[in-house]
Amino acid sequence: MGKIVAAAAMSHVLDPEYYQDACGLSGRRKVEACMAEVRKIGENFLARRPDALIVVADDHINAFSFNAVPAMCVRIGRYVHRLDQEDAEAFDRALDGMPERYALHEELAMRILEDGLAAGFDLTQSWEAPIDHAFLSPVMTMHGARPVTPLVPIWINCFIAPQPTPGRCFALGRHIAQVVAKSPWNVGIIATGGLSHFPELLVSRVGEADVVFDGKLLHWLEQGEHEPLQTLTMAELHKTGEHEFLNWMVLIGAITPARADVRYFGELGRIDLAAVEWRIA
Repeated sequence: MGKIVAAAAMSHVLDPEYYQDACGLSGRRKVEACMAEVRKIGENFLARRPDALIVVADDHINAFSFNAVPAMCVRIGRYVHRLDQEDAEAFDRALDGMPERYALHEELAMRILEDGLAAGFDLTQSWEAPIDHAFLSPVMTMHGARPVTPLVPIWINCFIAPQPTPGRCFALGRHIAQVVAKSPWNVGIIATGGLSHFPELLVSRVGEADVVFDGKLLHWLEQGEHEPLQTLTMAELHKTGEHEFLNWMVLIGAITPARADVRYFGELGRIDLAAVEWRIA
């Protein structure tokens, strides 16, 4: 019988140089402090010797395009390559020097897909999509120089309307938990993305933050109060810049009713950094 043995969520632009350029030395210090906590989370994670690591993140119009925008997509196959772009943004240039190829946990991914049909989830599948900083910055910060756990990358459409609702993402997490419980594997799961983050698709709001709403979300996570999270609307997430919290909702569904410990929270003005770890028995 399988089990989710570790769960965490964190910001996914973990690049001190980028934040120094964007926010000065204060920004660099804050991302370095966040990264230090993510490394500690990685130590806890690896100590539990998981067979697979599910990573729930969003696409930045890197893996997909406006020709086809999947609401929820599972990467299948035996290996996945990191994104390689000649004109990469600064946070994707942080991938330079990382391994080009990563092992996937093919069987777990296929079970999530195949059992999903019976559970009412017509999940998209991809054999070719590469993974960008949303996946690799957290994964490599957690693992450091150690071998990377076989991955199951899952994309959630956080930015291109219409998006899946927070409640639907929570339900996907419940589905994932049931698949893991019926499997023979110990599995870790992380969700990535910044809090209070307005992307370039909302240029007029870049630089804003909603620290009050961030605090409300983190309080609910610490208390294990997941019911109000499921009733959040896309209008609320749009207003507060919490689009990437959809990734977190998948994780929350997978580990509910576990409570979380906030390992780090830092205000940067244009985005708020966080590292959160759940108490998994």
